[in-house]
Amino acid sequence: MVDGCQIRELPDGGREFVLDEPSLSFIRVDHQSRLQFGRTEVAIGSPFVVAYGGTDYRLDPRRREALGPLLALFPGALRWLWTSAEGELTAVFQSGAKVMVPPDPVSKAWSVGTVYGVPDGPA
Repeated sequence: MVDGCQIRELPDGGREFVLDEPSLSFIRVDHQSRLQFGRTEVAIGSPFVVAYGGTDYRLDPRRREALGPLLALFPGALRWLWTSAEGELTAVFQSGAKVMVPPDPVSKAWSVGTVYGVPDGPA
């Protein structure tokens, strides 16, 4: 258990994060976009996609004026949070919204608690 979540290895080499508290407590925006679920923080530090209602919104945490689709996730709750073997983080919400953060070749694209998506690779 790390920072309010259990980490399970998936058969394809990815990881599943099972949060103690799946309800979204708050969203914080600074140089990153941060989603707080109880004691677990999910931080997004590079461009990402929010998909909802058949539309994909391509967002950048540094362009705060365009983060409306991310902010619209509140209030909400997670259904599933995982990373692929290639390092893409995906969060699926009870509402059907999906957040996808691809790996970034030069920086930490995302973190779940103390687990980071590292450049050019899996968590």
